[in-house]
Amino acid sequence: MSMGNDPQGGAKASGHPLGGGLGVFLFLLLFGAAGYLTYRTLTNAPIPSAQGEESMFVCSETNKPFPYTVKDGDQYPVDSPFSKKKTGFPGEPCYWTKDGKRKKEATWVLLNSFVGKDGDTKCPDCGRIVVGHNPPPGPEVPLAN
Repeated sequence: MSMGNDPQGGAKASGHPLGGGLGVFLFLLLFGAAGYLTYRTLTNAPIPSAQGEESMFVCSETNKPFPYTVKDGDQYPVDSPFSKKKTGFPGEPCYWTKDGKRKKEATWVLLNSFVGKDGDTKCPDCGRIVVGHNPPPGPEVPLAN
């Protein structure tokens, strides 16, 4: 006596309305909607609440850093004083020199991810990879002259 199996050894369809093609279609539709909404949220998200706090931003057209005081409701990109357009994105500091020493003044770097470029972001001064919340060199690294 076979309990729920067809003669070829496979399981019988359960007869559930979402057990076949309709279930697959609904799964793909919901999964796609969730992906789209996640993408829109991450790419058009308001600037995190740091209202009134001055931060360093980098102009995506000129690659020049500038201070910017975040205001309530701001979104990326912000107005750049260099391009006179909305081309300002948060900068990441790099405190390394080419010869592997640390420096007092940061080089402000625009992450590729902010402007839709693939690949690692490299510091134009030292050539090291720069990441979000870029860690500074430790105090054991000698200071450059």
